[in-house]
Amino acid sequence: MSETVVLGGGPAGLAAAYELTKHGAAVSVIERLDRVGGLARTLSHAGCLFDIGPHRFFTKNQEVRQLFLDVMEDDALLVPRLTRILYRGRFFNYPITPVNAMWGLGPAECIRIMTSYSASTVRRFTAAKEPENFAEWMTDKFGAHLFDIFFRTYTEKVWGIPCNQIGADWAGQRIKSLSLTQAIRHAFWGPGKTVRSLVNEFLFPRLGAGQLYEKMALLVAARGGSVATSRRVVRLRRDGFIVRAVVVEDAQGNQEEFAAHSVLSSAPLTETVEMMEPGPPREVLEACRSLRYRNHIGAHLKLRGMPFRDNWIYVHSKDVQMARIANYRNFSTAMADEDGVSPVTVEYFSSPGDAISRFSDDQLIALAAAELKHTGLLKPPVKMLSGFVVRSEKAYPVIEIGFDRHVATIKAWLDQFENLIPIGRSGMFKYNNQDHAIATGLLAARNVLGIGHYDPWRVNIDAEYHEEVATDAEQPAAALSP
Repeated sequence: MSETVVLGGGPAGLAAAYELTKHGAAVSVIERLDRVGGLARTLSHAGCLFDIGPHRFFTKNQEVRQLFLDVMEDDALLVPRLTRILYRGRFFNYPITPVNAMWGLGPAECIRIMTSYSASTVRRFTAAKEPENFAEWMTDKFGAHLFDIFFRTYTEKVWGIPCNQIGADWAGQRIKSLSLTQAIRHAFWGPGKTVRSLVNEFLFPRLGAGQLYEKMALLVAARGGSVATSRRVVRLRRDGFIVRAVVVEDAQGNQEEFAAHSVLSSAPLTETVEMMEPGPPREVLEACRSLRYRNHIGAHLKLRGMPFRDNWIYVHSKDVQMARIANYRNFSTAMADEDGVSPVTVEYFSSPGDAISRFSDDQLIALAAAELKHTGLLKPPVKMLSGFVVRSEKAYPVIEIGFDRHVATIKAWLDQFENLIPIGRSGMFKYNNQDHAIATGLLAARNVLGIGHYDPWRVNIDAEYHEEVATDAEQPAAALSP
């Protein structure tokens, strides 16, 4: 029987299947991993629960928020947010606040920051040139010295390329759009009547981020849909611009073919194209080969004790390789098996073949423990009990200068298909959050159902700062989200 085949059981894929089955449509979800959730899945180890990385749930889309509440029911938690920056052994507010930064950095550094910012202000007015990359955008807003202290190191750890190779438009989506002058004015004279501020709480499933998607998968199955894990899509058989069948392979190498009415793909955009049979034109393949993804490595440690009170910490120090640290006990106490235990993830980012990608799991656990000790977060009475490693390939689409031309080439070809819609972060090569991914799945499903004509590519197209809300509270100076 012909049905809608959804590639990937992450946020976008399961949202699409949830919407399709709600309207009685036949759907099969094909997930490569052994469980659903994608990068937002939750794993169990030594009695504790670990997410792949910190995945709080916040959205400006009220329909997506209601979907979360409907699915989670009594398992929905409202969690106070505390995140800080670790730099040179000191903690700084996240977002950065002027008084806290001055107190932590000292007067000499603050003078350098102000001098640097003054120089950038002069350049901005004399050159009258729009920033062309992330480094220029940040320097324009905050000055070169503050950028070097609180933004450059972390950003380059995540993306693996210099900041002057990252597009300037990405900054507007991830960095709070304020200048240092505004921040100082807010700190000493107060904000205006109404300002935009970072959210200070978020929704979260009681048993980890993956619980949302596990519940969605159960609802899909209860409505007659199919969710198959440990299955890999190997080919998309097409007839012109219609996908006729999806060829799937299990762990034993056995293949099965699904006749496809429609295909919604949250698989990496490049893989969706490369799986086509017959293959795409040469220029489309070349565009695929010009796009890069960044891999994610999580060293997950069960610790005895409470190393820090934050949900997560951004590590801006240059003397360690780790980029971010999360303590899931501070998301939900149910993720720890007993009082006094902390399930912690130390995050690293890698590219194929680089040094850290060649580390064994034992080496990565040892590195994470050593770097926690170096920062002072793992010291008596806190101690490590056990650990494990999760490696996630193609986790982050690299938003380097020129990527959008390659995506446009691929999209122009895929737009000709009558029954194929890319969805989700990897599937669309867009640096989106969970709620954006869910929204793309919902809209694509409605296209299949014929209850509307939507363009999932327009989700988050304005790239407005994701986590701000109108408030009368004091305005922070800047915020960087991974």
